[in-house]
Amino acid sequence: MSLDDAIGQIDQILALQQQLADPSALASAGVGTAGSSGGAGLTTGAGSPAFAELLAANQASALTGGGEMTAAGGLTGSGLSDGLLAALNGATTTPTTGAVGAAGVAGSTGTIGATGVAGAPGAPTTGSLAAAPARVQAMIQEADSLLGKPYVWGGGHGGWGPQSGYDCSGFVSAVLHAGGYLSSPQDTQTLPDQPGILDGPGRYVTIYDRTDAGMSDNHMIIDIAGQFYESGGEHGAWGGGGGVEKIAPPSQAYLATFNRVLHPEGL
Repeated sequence: MSLDDAIGQIDQILALQQQLADPSALASAGVGTAGSSGGAGLTTGAGSPAFAELLAANQASALTGGGEMTAAGGLTGSGLSDGLLAALNGATTTPTTGAVGAAGVAGSTGTIGATGVAGAPGAPTTGSLAAAPARVQAMIQEADSLLGKPYVWGGGHGGWGPQSGYDCSGFVSAVLHAGGYLSSPQDTQTLPDQPGILDGPGRYVTIYDRTDAGMSDNHMIIDIAGQFYESGGEHGAWGGGGGVEKIAPPSQAYLATFNRVLHPEGL
């Protein structure tokens, strides 16, 4: 194919592109009805609506794919679909519809985090302090304000006013009262039956109450948003054994010695 023939075919392609906005005009134009030397004529369906549709589908890339003239005068180019190349190169077969691109690999659903190992019975179930209700904040403030008070048998059971010291249940009663619970201080035996005190661990507050070991060994501690507090109690790696203090989370063996696990309603 001569250079003039190639230029002529390119001009015809450009003319077809300009007429894509009006397919009826393109169909009637019959562009390329006479083939040129080299067998690269546009005689095969170049003026048909089907050809117009092929060209429309390739207009964005037909001239940008690095196409070139073959020795036989045909057109090749990575920017043209097989169907359009067949029409431009004078093929007699009907262009086939381009294959639908393979579906992308679907992103896998994120793996649900493995369920944490369940704690031993009575293990705390506390919520984030940042999202804790105001009642929880009030209970923390009360507990912190009593830190350092000495352990006093029966301390905290005379009322809600200032006390010289606290025993375990007197301290827990004062903390619960600061959160809006209890009408009077309670001991290890009476706390479980009070209005607003429910069985089971709480979301923010959990009370561990030992009621079955005799008066000298009954005890009570409280977990507020993951921080344990107590007055008196057993010495251990977590602390304890003194007056009102913060302690580290006790061992599961120690928590298992409390036969009642309670929480304030709503917390």
